[in-house]
Amino acid sequence: MKKLLFVLSSFVLWQHADAQTGGWQSFTLQEAINYALQNNVKVKNAIADEKIAKARNWEIITTGLPQINAEAGFQYFFKRPVSPALSEIFSDTTSATNKVFGYLASQNPAIGGILAQSAIDSKDQEISFVLKNNFSSNLTVSQLIFDGRYFIGIKATKDFTRSAALQKQLSDIDVKYNVAKAYYQAATAQESKGLLSENLKLVEKLLNDTREVYKEGLIEELDVNRLELVQSQLQSQINLQNQLAQVALDNLKFQMGLPLADEILLKDDINALKASIGVDNNSTLDVTQRSEYELLQTAIRIRGYDVAQRRSGYFPSLFGFLNYGWQAQSNNFGDLFRSKTTTYPDGDTRTRNQWFDQGLVGITLRIPIFDAGQKMANVKQAKLEQQKTMNDFENFKNAAELQFRASKSSFTAALFDEANNQRAVSLSEKIFKINQIKYKEGIGNSFELVQSETEFTTNQLKYMQSVLNLLNSKADLDKALGIK
Repeated sequence: MKKLLFVLSSFVLWQHADAQTGGWQSFTLQEAINYALQNNVKVKNAIADEKIAKARNWEIITTGLPQINAEAGFQYFFKRPVSPALSEIFSDTTSATNKVFGYLASQNPAIGGILAQSAIDSKDQEISFVLKNNFSSNLTVSQLIFDGRYFIGIKATKDFTRSAALQKQLSDIDVKYNVAKAYYQAATAQESKGLLSENLKLVEKLLNDTREVYKEGLIEELDVNRLELVQSQLQSQINLQNQLAQVALDNLKFQMGLPLADEILLKDDINALKASIGVDNNSTLDVTQRSEYELLQTAIRIRGYDVAQRRSGYFPSLFGFLNYGWQAQSNNFGDLFRSKTTTYPDGDTRTRNQWFDQGLVGITLRIPIFDAGQKMANVKQAKLEQQKTMNDFENFKNAAELQFRASKSSFTAALFDEANNQRAVSLSEKIFKINQIKYKEGIGNSFELVQSETEFTTNQLKYMQSVLNLLNSKADLDKALGIK
């Protein structure tokens, strides 16, 4: 009973919590990355590529294992192949057939007459040694004994698998990078929207107070109008920021692999994100830590295997085989599967089917002799492809150094810009509060108040943008360093 009450109470609490969030999902940056690593299409395709590589490796391995094939065929000769007329068989006096028949005729004149009449009757008759219905089946077992291409392919399978794993690793890095940037953009947009809303509340309060003072005739209507203008401008900025925030959220959902119709909340605010990145700018590049470095090295080895495999086409190959088959012929199709009984002159009766079996075993040696330079052209192409990959490897090392220097410079500039904008926000806030106090006490004018409020809002938005630039530049630097 207690267990039942516990389950029911847990269900009620879960329903209550779900009702409070309205079915929304909330994510920290790390939770968003973890979700993307399971649901992003790029990651899913990379996982599929890993499985394809493993299946390809097994395909290579199985070419050297025993192969078993069964075949069956049926032929119906609606026009059977024939041999020349029987008279042609007897026309050659030197043939063994004519010598035998001639001897029989000399021994018995009656036999000679029969043979002579038979030759006359069959002089235009053709004979066929093939029956109309032919059915055959066979089972073949083959085994590769030696082939240089196979053994080189076996060596390459390990690098095929490693290449797919590195591609998966690169896709994970790209997904983390894209999700982080999208999260930063969405968090900044949300924060900017909140700042503008808070500023609007402040302006609306000032506007209401100013209207009350205006009603008492202590200030001019121009002071009210200036604040109304600021209110209108803030409302326009908020509308635009709302749209930008929604686009940023949609982009984040897309990068995560989340349906765009789903609603999400961000747990990490901009300050927490800024605090998590650290400001150490003394990093140095070790290009071997980049996944691309090992991937290109693996690609060079694979290209080398390709060259060796094409060269091995000059070597002989050896195969063994075993074949066992059955064959049957009959003028009537039904007789193929029916036993036939034959009675011999000595009274012996035999029953047998129409099928005859046969078997053979052997080996095949293939020796390439001349192909008009086809293999030479293939080897040349493979060498050039390997050289291209080596060129890409050297270019990557230079590009990685350039990427690191540019991202480090951008991060340094972003740190400086963020600090300056933070000071600008503090100063503009201080000026705005002083002007606000002066305005309330009647020793300041609305123009100064409006101008200071506008500068304060502008500096806040600039600061948000500088924080976003700082976060993005740190993400660029981490990617350039090969941080996984």
